[in-house]
Amino acid sequence: MITQALLVALVLYIAKFSDHGLGQPLVERPLICGAMVGVVLGDFQQGIIIGASLELIFLGTITIGGSVPADLAVGSVLASAFTILTKAEPAVAVALALPISLLAVFVYQVEKLIYTGLVEKYDALLNAGRDKAALGMTFGMMLFYGVPFAIIAFFGILYGTDVIRSLVESIPPTVMRGMTAVGGILPALGFAILLKSLWNKQLAAFFFIGFALAAYLQLPIMGIAILAGAVAVYLCFTEFNQLKMFNSLKVTTTAPAAVDDKEGFFND
Repeated sequence: MITQALLVALVLYIAKFSDHGLGQPLVERPLICGAMVGVVLGDFQQGIIIGASLELIFLGTITIGGSVPADLAVGSVLASAFTILTKAEPAVAVALALPISLLAVFVYQVEKLIYTGLVEKYDALLNAGRDKAALGMTFGMMLFYGVPFAIIAFFGILYGTDVIRSLVESIPPTVMRGMTAVGGILPALGFAILLKSLWNKQLAAFFFIGFALAAYLQLPIMGIAILAGAVAVYLCFTEFNQLKMFNSLKVTTTAPAAVDDKEGFFND
């Protein structure tokens, strides 16, 4: 169990470090975190399934400024690890990910508060001309950022797996079926949060087209995604060509009219 706890902690550290040290390459997304946990715990397929389920829930969850609605990496890594280690249903991961991700936000806020307190020290180093010391401080904070979360993951897996296993085994079948049903509904919540920020009248047609393809033509999600991607590429190229044509017409109409020598002479 110690080896598994160390591997899960390493995955969480990589996710958190990538989030703040590598320009947010989206490694902290549930799909990637679930896959990495599946790899280190020897069940890649289950990790992908759990990650995809959590991705649908957190689809509309984004960090804007200082607002952090949920810590996707911590919730995804720990929920995936607990579910795989206890051999539970993906619905258990859905139930665990939400509270874990919300609790992890407090750790994030405390760490950011400490980092904010170090700004004065950082400015003092720069004012004193100690650029190398300031740069070392920057790299130190960047490398340390994921350590608290990795420690939480290590002890959580080491001492919490048996508790989660006992809890899962004590859940009645009726409650488990209810959790599975709720797990199927929660992705709709993720899409609703996303649509709330993106919705406009121009997108309404595509929404109902996708609904019709899934509900009446029984087209799988992958097929709908391929069609949507093709439509998006077509619209992008169409808009690009229209913009290119508009710019060329604008240049033509704003170019100075040619003046012959006689007309120029009398205008002078």
